Amino acid sequence: MLKKTLKSASSLVLLSTLGVSQAHADTWSSLGNGQATQPAKKGAAQGSTSSNPSPALSASASQMLFNEIEVLKQELQRLQGVVEEQGYELKKLKTEQKERYLDLDRRLGQVAKGSPTSEKASAGEGKQAYTAAFELMKQQKLDDAAQSFTAFLSEYPKSPLVVNGYYWLGQIYYNQGKLDEARQAFTIVVNQYPDHQKSADSTYKLGVVLHRLGDTVKAKQLLEAVKVQYPNSASSRFATKYLKENF
Repeated sequence: MLKKTLKSASSLVLLSTLGVSQAHADTWSSLGNGQATQPAKKGAAQGSTSSNPSPALSASASQMLFNEIEVLKQELQRLQGVVEEQGYELKKLKTEQKERYLDLDRRLGQVAKGSPTSEKASAGEGKQAYTAAFELMKQQKLDDAAQSFTAFLSEYPKSPLVVNGYYWLGQIYYNQGKLDEARQAFTIVVNQYPDHQKSADSTYKLGVVLHRLGDTVKAKQLLEAVKVQYPNSASSRFATKYLKENF
């Protein structure tokens, strides 16, 4: 897309230059003919020969053409700068998105392998319902997953997996662009379960959500809190980077 934009800009400059050149060529031709015709008529009346076109006129037209070409060159340089800047921004966004998805994949892998987290220790109430919702999320069936997690949280409010359910529900809403719903889910984890392993990431993501919703003061407080409370975590690294780029 960027290459097409630059190519189109270059073509525009070339066509504009050719158009200007042709216009001036026609102008000079008509002016030259006019100069030649008038002296010819005068010569016929006075018995003298026709004179050549004025050199001063040709120099003026050439200067005008040169100035217009310079303007077109400057416009091409400006367009090239815009394309390069857009390319840089796109590359930065892709890098950031890749880092976040790699972190999410790692977490999902730990859960799937039965890592020593609350998922493994929760062979009790609501485990089947939670697992079904989690599988829907892994399959990118986000609407169905959100409904399943909501039903799980409503039916098994005392399950050891409730915190994880709120966390993943918040993540699903965030990915869907439902920022207010994501805010509610992450807030429950942060305020009601501050000692849970999901609290660090929930605090970071709540800060990001609040920033996107326009509450920059509270967002910055939460992101700074992640750095202080969880200094060696991946969430702390994400918070540091987000603060640097947005505040």
